[in-house]
Amino acid sequence: MLKRMLPLSLVLVMGLLIVAPVGRAAPLFQAQSTITYPTDGTTVSGQVEVKGVALHPNMDFYQVRYAPGGQPTAGTQWQDFAIVEGEQVDNGTLGVWDTTQLPDGQYTLALAVWGVNDANNPYVFFATNITVNNTNPVATPTPEVTEQPTEVPATPTPGPTPTPVAVEQPATPTPRPTPTLATSPLEPTPVDGDPDEPAVSFNVSQIQDGFCVGGLVTVLLLSLWGLYLLTKAGIRWFLRNRSQSSPGAGQ
Repeated sequence: MLKRMLPLSLVLVMGLLIVAPVGRAAPLFQAQSTITYPTDGTTVSGQVEVKGVALHPNMDFYQVRYAPGGQPTAGTQWQDFAIVEGEQVDNGTLGVWDTTQLPDGQYTLALAVWGVNDANNPYVFFATNITVNNTNPVATPTPEVTEQPTEVPATPTPGPTPTPVAVEQPATPTPRPTPTLATSPLEPTPVDGDPDEPAVSFNVSQIQDGFCVGGLVTVLLLSLWGLYLLTKAGIRWFLRNRSQSSPGAGQ
């Protein structure tokens, strides 16, 4: 009987180890809505590549919009310049804001991330006090070029011929290329995998908890089996002594 109980205990322990990690699967990631560029108080001009994060476990679409004024109000008139359906963006380009047709001044940007079942409750982020300055845009700094020193020939003087000394010219710095702002349209960022599929994490502490629970179950089963054997032996001893002490047992 003991030999049969040991395999059963091992099966129970392995079952606990398998079920415990699966039952504690990692939850779905939370929705995020953030504009990382331009940030609050930034001055921009021309074609502005708006960057940020637009994530949702059940993504429907996201929209990027602007409005006159440094702060959003109840009467703010929003204008969309990017509406992207079914795409997740993680620290990438959300859209391109063309400010060339706008008057200079203060503006507010907004990013709204919509889930399939969000109804009228999207995840919204604002970038405030954005200054558009196309009249006097900030000039791109250009590298300075160091002029080569002019070598003046020495006037010969009578006497011994001087030993020529090599003059090492300083290296000419190579001008750095002027950075240019990308004007390409918004390209959707590919997303690997299905965002609706939950990820299963591998946690060492959960495995240790499973081993502890399995060990306790095994000890409990073995204790019950030992108690059973002890009780059985006691009953047999009691019955044997009773039969020997009963009248006529010795005849």
